[in-house]
Amino acid sequence: MGKEESGMGMCCSDGCGKMAIPVAIILAIGLMGGGYLLAQGDYAPKVNVTSGPTNPNVYVSSTPAEHAISVSGSASTKIAPDLLNIQIRVQTESANAKTSQQDNAAVSADLRSKIKALGVNDSSIQTTSYSVDPIYDSTYSCDKSGYNCHYDSKLTGYRTTHMLNVELSALDKGGDVIDAAATAGENQTFIDYVQFTLKDETRRSVQKELLKEASGEAKSKAESMAQGLGISLGKVLSVSESYSYYPQPVYYRSAALDMAGAAPKTELSAGQVDVSSTVSTSFEVGG
Repeated sequence: MGKEESGMGMCCSDGCGKMAIPVAIILAIGLMGGGYLLAQGDYAPKVNVTSGPTNPNVYVSSTPAEHAISVSGSASTKIAPDLLNIQIRVQTESANAKTSQQDNAAVSADLRSKIKALGVNDSSIQTTSYSVDPIYDSTYSCDKSGYNCHYDSKLTGYRTTHMLNVELSALDKGGDVIDAAATAGENQTFIDYVQFTLKDETRRSVQKELLKEASGEAKSKAESMAQGLGISLGKVLSVSESYSYYPQPVYYRSAALDMAGAAPKTELSAGQVDVSSTVSTSFEVGG
């Protein structure tokens, strides 16, 4: 019985091997046929292609580039600012971080009090940043051969910096705020920048008018071009806009003492804000 079972097992194994060969051949033929059919199919996306001399351009739009005119128009104006930003830096140093922070808090509170005394609302005085940083005394040294150079740093204290922005609608108070800041602390308050700018509502109103003017100029250019080329101007295909405004540099000075010996007063010169808008658009054209 054992020999017969063994023989039957060998026979079954030989049979399976013979059956596997035609199956593998059928699978190979199927894969080759499928690859051929896929190769014959056109699965590429349908796009309009206009080939130039050296650089082909692909357009997903149904309107080719040669059927459009692209133009831009611009408009600008100068306007008096109606908002003043003054950034004040309160900076204190001490041997330890806690004392540095306490000193800074005292100077900042004194500064706020003096600015509010000028009629400035507390909401117009905002903290923009606050930091406490270590102070190191660093020396650069090398060995006798002039190599193995390195810095030796020694912790000497801590610096606390409190940045405040004062926003003023009453522009004539700018000089008074700067003078008040100078009296807070002992060489611990600094004016980092003074900027005349526009309120959001003013900026939006000016931008709206400039966009109208720039759009009209762009359309007028397109009409003139179409007339000169003897073609008709059609619908707008695309349009985009850009807007910018540039505050003029601010100059301020402390007036000299007058004959009565009065304290000097800081005077600010606002200048004007340059505002501009540009509209870029393309029009469909016909023969």
